[in-house]
Amino acid sequence: MDTQLENAPEPLMLLIADISGYTRYMTANAKSLAHSQTIITELIKAVINQIELPLEVAKLEGDAVFLFCRKQNPSQPWPQAKQKIGGNLLALFDMFSQKIGELSRSTRCDCHACTHIGTLRIKIVVHSGEALFHRIYNFVELAGVDVILVHRLLKNSLKADQYLLLTESARRDLEFPEKIQLSHSEEDYEDIGRVNTFVYLPDAQPAPVAASASAEPSWSDRFWESWKLFAKLWFAPFTSRPGEFRHIGVGPGSFRRIGFALMTALLTPVYLPVGTVFVLLQTLRTPPASRRAEIEHVHSPDGSCCGRN
Repeated sequence: MDTQLENAPEPLMLLIADISGYTRYMTANAKSLAHSQTIITELIKAVINQIELPLEVAKLEGDAVFLFCRKQNPSQPWPQAKQKIGGNLLALFDMFSQKIGELSRSTRCDCHACTHIGTLRIKIVVHSGEALFHRIYNFVELAGVDVILVHRLLKNSLKADQYLLLTESARRDLEFPEKIQLSHSEEDYEDIGRVNTFVYLPDAQPAPVAASASAEPSWSDRFWESWKLFAKLWFAPFTSRPGEFRHIGVGPGSFRRIGFALMTALLTPVYLPVGTVFVLLQTLRTPPASRRAEIEHVHSPDGSCCGRN
C-alpha cells in the first residue's frame, strides 16, 4: 500500500470482499485441511487480481480482502472513480463464479474440500466514510469508527451467502454501469446504532446468456489447468500453514500434519508422474455429470437449495 500518512482522517470508500462458507468448508482431515487452504488461496489471489485502481488493497484478513479508495485522489477524480468501482464490484461476482467453475473442473481429487468447492461464495460489504492512516512498525493501518463499522457489517441479518451490501453513504457515492435491483434493509449494532443498508443479490438476477457459455474448454487448456491445480494440491502439505485463515481452528495436530507431509514427500517421485498421466486421461473425458451439474447450478439467494441456512 503506497500512501502518505496524515494526522487527520480523510474521506475514503472502504470495502471488504469475504469468502462465504469457509467455516463449513473445513474438515478435520489433514488432507482436506491442506487442500482447503490451497483452494482458498487460489480464490483470494483471483479476487486481488481482479481489483483495479482506484481500489487498493489495505490488507489481507485471512479469507477476506480489505480494500479502500481515496476520494480525494488528484490522479483519479471521484466522478470517474466511483463509476469504475461500481463496475469492478459487479465484475467480482462474475470472476468468482468463473474461478469456482475452473477449480471444480480442474481438480481430480475426491477429498471433501475438492468435491465441495461449489459451496463457496463471496460477499462484499461497502461503506463510505473517513479513516486515519497510521503506522505501526512497518505496517500502515487504517483506523476509525468507519473502519470498525465496515467490519461489523460482515456480521449481519442477511440470510443469503452471496451479496453486495452497501451502507446509505456508499449507495450515494457509487455508480453502476447497469441497473441493478437493490433492496432496503437495516442493521443495528451496539455502540454504533442503526445502519441503513442496501442489498444486491447477484444470484437473484437473471444471468445474460452468452453464445459460448456452454462451450467446453479445449482439452489442452483443461489438462494444463488440471495439472497446475493437481501439483498445488499435492504439495499443499508443505505450503499450507495451520491457522492461516481467521475464524478457523488449527485442525489436526502437529504429529498428523508432519506425518502427512512426510508421506507426501516419500510418494512424490512415484505419484507425480503417475498423477500426470491420470490427469491427462481424465481431461480427455467429458466432465462427470455430477461435476457439470455442480458447476452450472445456480444457487438460490438464501442457500436453501443446497441445505445452507
